[in-house]
Amino acid sequence: MLARIKWQIAGALLAALMTGFIASAEEASPLSSADLKQLLTYVDTIGAKQTFPPPTAQNLGLSQDANQDLPVVSVVTSDHRIYFCRSGLDASDFIIWVIGSDQKTSSMFVTHQDLKLVRALYMHAEAIPQLRNVNADEVVADYKMALAALAQDLRNTK
Repeated sequence: MLARIKWQIAGALLAALMTGFIASAEEASPLSSADLKQLLTYVDTIGAKQTFPPPTAQNLGLSQDANQDLPVVSVVTSDHRIYFCRSGLDASDFIIWVIGSDQKTSSMFVTHQDLKLVRALYMHAEAIPQLRNVNADEVVADYKMALAALAQDLRNTK
């Protein structure tokens, strides 16, 4: 009986430690919910309408139709390298488009209000776009850098 109680206590302690460990291992998004709200306000008030050609919507998992245009409303950082776009196909889908420093490459990240990365696409000049693994460390790092740059740009505009 005493051994069983010890195991229950040990199990409870282990569960508490693991919960704390997992919670501390999860990093907060560099873009806060207040930042996202501000971005969406900018998109809705001063955003520019543009359209990505097919099959971008399909490549980003936003449409099943390979011939579907992807209309968006977007705002851009002051250095014109990172665009934050709201999808015209579904207003709850957001695309973050990052232009590479060489102007020949870019990445697109799809997210929702929770800012969880859903899909990532890498493009190089005229090459076929490449779907990226959203769990790969490099992709996650690129996505977080884009979010951090958007947050920094918001702070600089206040």
